[in-house]
Amino acid sequence: MPPFIGNAAIGRLLAECRRRDTLHHAYTFAGIDGVGKKRLALQLAKSLNCAAAPAGLDACDACISCRKVDSGSHPDVQVIAPETKVFKIDQVRALIQEIYYLPFEGRRRVFILDDADRMNEEAANALLKTLEEPPESSSLILITANLYALLPTIRSRTQVLKFQPIPVRELEAYLREQAGLPALQAAAAARLSGGSLGLALSLDMEAVAAMQESAFELLVVMAHPNDAALFKHLADAFPPNKSPELMLQILISILRDLVIMDFFQDRDHVMHNDRMETLKSLRAAFSPPVVEYLLREVEELYRKRHLNLRLDTYIQNAILRTRALLLRRIEA
Repeated sequence: MPPFIGNAAIGRLLAECRRRDTLHHAYTFAGIDGVGKKRLALQLAKSLNCAAAPAGLDACDACISCRKVDSGSHPDVQVIAPETKVFKIDQVRALIQEIYYLPFEGRRRVFILDDADRMNEEAANALLKTLEEPPESSSLILITANLYALLPTIRSRTQVLKFQPIPVRELEAYLREQAGLPALQAAAAARLSGGSLGLALSLDMEAVAAMQESAFELLVVMAHPNDAALFKHLADAFPPNKSPELMLQILISILRDLVIMDFFQDRDHVMHNDRMETLKSLRAAFSPPVVEYLLREVEELYRKRHLNLRLDTYIQNAILRTRALLLRRIEA
């Protein structure tokens, strides 16, 4: 079985279930983007159909079946993503029809539903009957970065496996030793990625450094009653022609550092340990309830990032509400 950085325990669990022939008919792989959910789902599908019939999650990687899974051309292994911002009912109905067919050339059909939290309610309800009466020859794996956006009835009919963010030190070591990043770049990417290997590998570190600076400046200016400065920094941090995803992740990582500093004041426990003085200044300006409030708001915005929302308006309103809380505290 190939190594799965950060979530090896889930790989071992699935391998043991396969050895004992106790795999569930449907799983939900939940966790932030870039922690190996889809990779592990594909490895499971490959092992189930490998011509060498290995144990656990092993696969030979050489047979026709393995090569087809790797190339995305295996007729019994399908990765299905939403064709628009949400899964529509017709797309899910096509999946339901397909899932009851017997395998074409492998031993088991595996359907991987990527971004499953983007099913609308009608599509999710259509999938419920299949989860209640699963076909014997097919497996379904839902992949989501937002577990609680799935209907409770969907969650309860699948076995949920929660993938954790990869610990900073483990991620840094992987980036340095396996991906070949220079030590300083590996350390910075590991800190700023929020535990996501996929994000860490894709980061433009110069652009990230500028965004990190913009995020800190936005938080600093929030504590002052200067609307012009606040709106300028909001516009700089969230330009209308750019995805807000990375900036939201950076803000979340800074706010989590502020929460951690309630318990630890040393550099080893915070992600942005190159900005300790700024963090201490923010910690003095932001009370714990304000930090926790803003963190909840930003995390909720991040969970909604794929929905058809005016995120710039939501972000602006969240910042303004938090700034009002701060100013009331200062005036008191």
